[in-house]
Amino acid sequence: MKIKYRFIPQHKDGHFIDLYSQPVDDYMKAVHFAREDDLESFLLGRYGPDDPWNFRAVPVKVTYELEENQSEHLSEAN
Repeated sequence: MKIKYRFIPQHKDGHFIDLYSQPVDDYMKAVHFAREDDLESFLLGRYGPDDPWNFRAVPVKVTYELEENQSEHLSEAN
């Protein structure tokens, strides 16, 4: 199993923002970055939100796991 961390912006009111700086309630729909520095650049950049100082970087743990019997699942579907 492989674990990676992503960083997403959360407003002090609790909502997140998507790639277009629109508010979203689901963190899965939020824009995410591999590095916290990249998130800060986005927040302060041209396409970031109007109030970047009201956001904080929240880490999200992402796990990847390869299914062992992937070929069996594919042959059963056909």
